[in-house]
Amino acid sequence: MKHLTVEDYQMILDLCLMIDCYNQPYRQRTLNVLSEGLGPGFHHLTFLTIDNSDKLGNPVGINKVQHTCDSYINIYHRHDMFSHLCNPKKPIVGVMSVEDIMSFREYERTSYYNDFLRKENLYYQLAVPLYFNNRLIGGLGCFREKQEENFTPRDKEVMDLLSRHLALSYHNSIKTQRLMSTERILAKGNHENDIISQLTSTEREIVRLVAKGMTNRDIAKYKHISFHTVKSHLEHIYNKLDVSSRTEMLHRIYGKRVGLRDIAENFG
Repeated sequence: MKHLTVEDYQMILDLCLMIDCYNQPYRQRTLNVLSEGLGPGFHHLTFLTIDNSDKLGNPVGINKVQHTCDSYINIYHRHDMFSHLCNPKKPIVGVMSVEDIMSFREYERTSYYNDFLRKENLYYQLAVPLYFNNRLIGGLGCFREKQEENFTPRDKEVMDLLSRHLALSYHNSIKTQRLMSTERILAKGNHENDIISQLTSTEREIVRLVAKGMTNRDIAKYKHISFHTVKSHLEHIYNKLDVSSRTEMLHRIYGKRVGLRDIAENFG
């Protein structure tokens, strides 16, 4: 990294510390941190992820790039000159600029520039692939207007160092969100179990039969008990759950509207 100063390394370290916050939306927040921390020349940024076809897509952006995300998804991702160089399984390239691929004369004849970037007066571009464990998991795009100066070797080195930490940080953010999602599911399950635990085995059986769509008389006949006994069981269940109807009873247990078959299976 021959173009970086001590101040550059300190700036990169500061940015890495600021980026390591995994609250949603992670990508949007990261772009804002980078734009503010890197200063002039890094205002138009996009963050892409790998889709189900192992292609870079699903972009979010800030400033001018934000306006181009929809058209990129619908049309111009196929013309992105960087996309075919970012192999999901074989990291063979680092940070790239336009002139790493073609001359600016050739670039100015591409539909990617003429029909896409030119509309926003964007000209220069850096592509920053994010690899974790030698596998592409996302990428950054950095853009500048034509009247601005081109990205320098120092800019490339800054983004190269940042990309290594960004890849790890983004990977950790995905793991964190999955963990939080799992915890929410477990918490919901514990909530349901807490409610169900208030009921006796007989009351749980009554709920299961109600979930199957049986009437009080059907339940009485099935259980060989009186109609009034079934009604009494239901009243006890309603009091325990603080509800006043069969529908409320089932929704109170599950916390959402689910099919009767689903409820019956869970009580089976």
